[in-house]
Amino acid sequence: MEPEFHDIKHATVKSFVDGLCSHRQTSEVLGLHGSSDAYLLARLLPEHAGLLVILTAELPQARQLAADLQFYHHRPAEIALLPNWELSPYDPLTPHPELEAIRMTTLAALARGELKVLVLPVRALMQKLIPRQVLANVALELTAENESEQEYPREQLTENLLQLGYQPVPLVEERGSFAVRGDIVDLFPADREQPVRIDFFGDWIEKMRTFDPATQRSAGETIARLKLIPSKEMILHGPFLETFGQRLKERCDELSIPRTERDAIMEEVREGLLAPGRHFLLPFNYPALDSLFSYLEKERWVLLDPPAIEQEIDSMHREVRDGEQRMLDQQQPHAARRELFLDPSELQPIMTGPGRVELSQLRVFQLDDERERYHFKCTGNAELRAQMSEGQDGLEPLAAKLQQFEEDEWRCLLVCHKQAQAQRLRELLAVHDVELNINPAIRLNNLHAGFPQLCVGELSSGFCLPEEKLAIITEEEIFGKRSHRQKKTGQQRARKLMSSLAELKENDYIVHTDHGIGQYLGLVHLQTGPVEGDFLHLLYAGGDKLYLPIDRIEKVQKYLGGEGAAPKLDKMGGQGWEKARLKARAAVEELARQLLELYAKRELRQGFAYSAPDKLYKEFEATFPHEETDDQLSAIEDTLSDMQSDKPMDRLVCGDVGYGKTEVALRAAVKAVLDSKQVAVLVPTTVLARQHWESFSQRLKDFPVRVEMVSRFRTPAENKKTLEAAAAGNVDILIGTHRILQRDVRFKDLGLVIVDEEQRFGVSHKEKLKQLRAEVDILTLTATPIPRTLHMSMAGMRDLSVIDTAPVDRLAIRTYVTRFDDELLRQAILRELRRGGQVYFIHNRVQTIDAMAEQLRELVPEASIAVGHGQMAEKELEQVMLDFIEGKSNLLLATTIVENGLDIPRANTIIVNRADCFGLSQLYQLRGRVGRSDRRAYAYLLIPGEASLTKDARERLKVLQELTELGAGFRIASHDLELRGAGDLLGAKQSGPIAAIGFELYTELLEETINKLRGLEHEEKVDPEIRLGLSAFFAEKYLPDPNQRLQFYQRMAAAESDEELFDISEELRDRYGEMPSAGEALLGTMRLRILLKKLRIELLEYDGRRLHLSFHASTKVSPDLIRKLLTEQPEKYRLGADFKLSAELGRLKEQELLLTVRKELQLFF
Repeated sequence: MEPEFHDIKHATVKSFVDGLCSHRQTSEVLGLHGSSDAYLLARLLPEHAGLLVILTAELPQARQLAADLQFYHHRPAEIALLPNWELSPYDPLTPHPELEAIRMTTLAALARGELKVLVLPVRALMQKLIPRQVLANVALELTAENESEQEYPREQLTENLLQLGYQPVPLVEERGSFAVRGDIVDLFPADREQPVRIDFFGDWIEKMRTFDPATQRSAGETIARLKLIPSKEMILHGPFLETFGQRLKERCDELSIPRTERDAIMEEVREGLLAPGRHFLLPFNYPALDSLFSYLEKERWVLLDPPAIEQEIDSMHREVRDGEQRMLDQQQPHAARRELFLDPSELQPIMTGPGRVELSQLRVFQLDDERERYHFKCTGNAELRAQMSEGQDGLEPLAAKLQQFEEDEWRCLLVCHKQAQAQRLRELLAVHDVELNINPAIRLNNLHAGFPQLCVGELSSGFCLPEEKLAIITEEEIFGKRSHRQKKTGQQRARKLMSSLAELKENDYIVHTDHGIGQYLGLVHLQTGPVEGDFLHLLYAGGDKLYLPIDRIEKVQKYLGGEGAAPKLDKMGGQGWEKARLKARAAVEELARQLLELYAKRELRQGFAYSAPDKLYKEFEATFPHEETDDQLSAIEDTLSDMQSDKPMDRLVCGDVGYGKTEVALRAAVKAVLDSKQVAVLVPTTVLARQHWESFSQRLKDFPVRVEMVSRFRTPAENKKTLEAAAAGNVDILIGTHRILQRDVRFKDLGLVIVDEEQRFGVSHKEKLKQLRAEVDILTLTATPIPRTLHMSMAGMRDLSVIDTAPVDRLAIRTYVTRFDDELLRQAILRELRRGGQVYFIHNRVQTIDAMAEQLRELVPEASIAVGHGQMAEKELEQVMLDFIEGKSNLLLATTIVENGLDIPRANTIIVNRADCFGLSQLYQLRGRVGRSDRRAYAYLLIPGEASLTKDARERLKVLQELTELGAGFRIASHDLELRGAGDLLGAKQSGPIAAIGFELYTELLEETINKLRGLEHEEKVDPEIRLGLSAFFAEKYLPDPNQRLQFYQRMAAAESDEELFDISEELRDRYGEMPSAGEALLGTMRLRILLKKLRIELLEYDGRRLHLSFHASTKVSPDLIRKLLTEQPEKYRLGADFKLSAELGRLKEQELLLTVRKELQLFF
């Protein structure tokens, strides 16, 4: 017989709030579902006087609860999360910079008493922290001039920023960095969404404003006061560095660790480099660390699922003990565990002390239990979700429920993550006679009974609370699980269509349009007589050198010619370059003719015009479990537009794996099926066929669409039955390899063929596809990115959609660079397997792969290991891959053959052995194999121990660590991949010309040739030479970073209007302060350059008295106008024998000269 709990009473929100505010008795809360725990605590906040500290077992729960609380509470800034490092104790890994920034922000807000709620997992509670007193002492407050009475020298700020752990950089893009340029200091505080630009006037701070790190332009918000906190818990500067050195020495002596090892750590730390695992030396940084208790005042503890918390405390304590023992066994420098972590006994006052609030999953009966109990009659929305996914009636179950809420006068709120999804839901419900208003930021107390509302916000799940007649429903409970993450403002770098010169480094190869392939030796500053300026120093064959003035920078491009050996340098004035250009032009013309022929044929053909999207299509669209990127939406719109026209579609959609190409294909397929057409999906391998079949079936399970597959992994009888059904019109979407191109495969009414990775098919299959193109709509997908420049040069010739925006979720991969460590690998693999995931282990040497497999089997006997490499028979390799996809094996040990298109959402850990031997583009692609679901993904890049790393390798390590964000490393990697993509698209014949003249010049030639063949007017470029005898450049003091200087020179030279130049000059003033006179002269010179280009004048020269002009053969200057000037003002104008026009100007100073020359040129318009 079950015990009776007489003390349980059905609680109301009011009784709970009153009870907790009137006494400090221990309370237990039961019966909560969905996000009702956050709702209940948010209702308590206005009445509760102190701080609520909410403890969870794990970080994901803490994250979710903090976000839900911020949704319900009217002041979200009063709620903060304190995450743990997400590392096992003493792991040789580095905490993610974003986690460090969140931790510091929360600790500072806590120390200042700004919080009402602190949410944290138990691992964050057990780890000791930067001392509260240190945080208070080093924190800095800056005030702008009108608020401040005192001077604050810029050098003082630089010193203080170093003390706060900020890193000096040329360009501020990441949290915790700063840059000094003349009278301007840029910095990115750890606790702000955007970086801040500080203008100095002498030793006074004149003004402070935020700026956008993607564009580096001021964002408009002016700041009067700025509080700065340390960017990291370890402050390795000044007295703290001394403390670190002293305490490290004492501990190393205690552990008998050789001095050489200790010195190596100190050298690394002084360089500002913390090797993986060094963060666990945090205790050496200060005399002693604080626990979280030192930061708390008048707190009340709320425990979310106490039994789970107890388990996690035991688990963490075991890991701490084992980690410390491992460090002792390996004789590694480390801090004793008592200095860094709390003992479980120190947490007992929280777990058993008076006044705590327990939010329990289960009621555990205990004798002599004095707890006050609150039981809520609350339900989740699981039943609604089940009805929505089982039924064929679309949103009918939801509409019926909302109509019931209206009749019963309930308050009801539907929550969507984005405005677009809210709008979509509103339109879909309107069809079912449910009218909803979208109120982006409605508060619960403003909800009216009987009037359901839609709002935009982040909420994990909803609930129904009958006692309050309140129902909350989230979009996940309507459409199924969606992955969404706030875009990181500031962290995310805008990918601009800037030329490759932005990434030009010394010793890189370049292409000069007149002289060919050379080597860039750097930006040099030269003086000839009174005139000085910046020049690009270029090296050619035979040691020839060219100093190119920066106003002629347009003649140069970075050499991009595909992977492989370095290009051969051209001889200045030699014939080699001209021959290479002529050869490339011939190849380009042949390609352009083929493209035009194809284009003309397509224009003449008649195709099937599909109808506009209907209600069922829109319902399918709404079930997409991600937020579409702009690129993806554009590709979908382009595809639907092609399908609705009466011309046959032949569109190529390209973008990296996981960028959302499959969804474009799905939308096209659904559109075709809804118009009673059949769809064939053609893929290069059986493994990919299986994968597409799974993803199509999963997405279409709630819709009346039949998806089938023919494959050698199915029996002949099954394949025969499927093909018969397709011929009878009973299969809507058929997926298969080139088998579906064979003659015996027939469709009743084929309307659309989707081809995945066409470049991987054989010649005969491509010929068959060519025939199909004449009959049906074709949509081709490729995972190799294609450069935007090529996309533009082929505009109108080939219908291309480029998706080069990573979904926000792709940035969720935690990337660690670490040494090969048995225990770390075991933990990393087990962590993934315990959560039901799978692991890729990349080992790129076939000779030793079997030995590696044995080592892994010994290390992780729990794993089911499969081995795959390129020397295996095709069928055997396919079986290995298929077993991994089906989950029969959970660790795939492979060479880099891990298939490009492979999408295994369960595989969320990748380990790359000897990552230092891989190119950035390879690492970029390998890393993209994980992070394909809403789970946290991990990439471990293994390198040899630091002792064997040279200084070069250390620098390389820095670059590898950039792979944690979309940094320069990614941009370089993407250039490599784009070149491969260009080769795939243009065909193998074009790889020679691309390598011979460089990719950028090749695309220019292609665009020019296509336009010429289409009868469009093409004018040869004029690159004017300007010789005014002025010093026109940006001084190093004004613009210190050579790469940035180069980029601005290039942008100015490429400007086509005064408005464009004005915009660049405004950006320069914003980022670097007022321009010196040489900068103003450069700006004036570039304004003249725009006029010269328009007039097609090749040379403008001033000899101290006269102005000389040389005209291009196709000049826009009218001969009549020149005659008129010569006739009317013969004393001023003269025409030389070489047809140079000269004008007497007299002796003029800099500004006067620029204005006068401008006026002279304007006479010709």
